Amino acid sequence: MEFKILPPEKAQLLRKSFIRQFVNTASDHYQKHIATLIPYSDGLYYDGYLWEYLLDNDNYRKMCRMETAAAFLNDKPTVFAMWDLFSNERVRDNKRFSMDYPKDTVISIQGTYLAHKITEEWNNEQYAWNNGHQLYDLWLPADIYCFDESMSWYAIFTHEGWDQFTNPELDEDAYIRICFLHS
Repeated sequence: MEFKILPPEKAQLLRKSFIRQFVNTASDHYQKHIATLIPYSDGLYYDGYLWEYLLDNDNYRKMCRMETAAAFLNDKPTVFAMWDLFSNERVRDNKRFSMDYPKDTVISIQGTYLAHKITEEWNNEQYAWNNGHQLYDLWLPADIYCFDESMSWYAIFTHEGWDQFTNPELDEDAYIRICFLHS
């Protein structure tokens, strides 16, 4: 996979800027599940998802399909990507960025390449899951936050989705990934 790891100082600044710009840090739930770090054997981490606290996202009004979010990234020359800060004790997903890199890593990557990699890995993992297999050597955590330095947009890919249980109109094997887009 072709990407650049940002220096820790810049990664920390971008993460803070993203949260300040797009996340409702005043909510009680944010304070309880993100701002309050929990001690684990591998460090201090939160137990929520940043996307749960997006500003102006009541009733998932910024929700879109994975294909729409990926298409949005296609014309972005450079994109930053980050993921939630979880302990290995809480989320053990065997993804390379989760296991082989510091948790607070932020990468810089070409938008078209990232969009392709996100959809490819998700589709391959869903296919394997449906056939009773588990894939290894995947890079991307299931929840990915994509943005640039302008802090004027984001595309977020989550692990959550709609299926027959959440939407009875869907086919038995359907699983539609929930994503969020702000532009």
